Amino acid sequence: MAKIEVQSFFYDLIHCKDKILSSFDQWDEKYGEDERGPLVAGMRECPDNELITLLINIQKLAAGYERIKELIDQAEQAEVDEAMSEDDDDDDF
Repeated sequence: MAKIEVQSFFYDLIHCKDKILSSFDQWDEKYGEDERGPLVAGMRECPDNELITLLINIQKLAAGYERIKELIDQAEQAEVDEAMSEDDDDDDF
């Protein structure tokens, strides 16, 4: 398993996730009986400033996961490179 150092933006991702889920939970409570469904009703009835904040948090979350994917790819590539160099060292004997 590739080793990845904990980055400070990981904590921002947790915060964004919590804010998104909080909005969804509020909509579930408020619009649970709405025929449109809580998510659609919540987005339709949400004040613009709250909706913009929600969308920004979703964007930050997506961008953060993209950065994590890059870190994973780098760590995996480092492991492959290390394994390849060890194989080359073994071949020298």
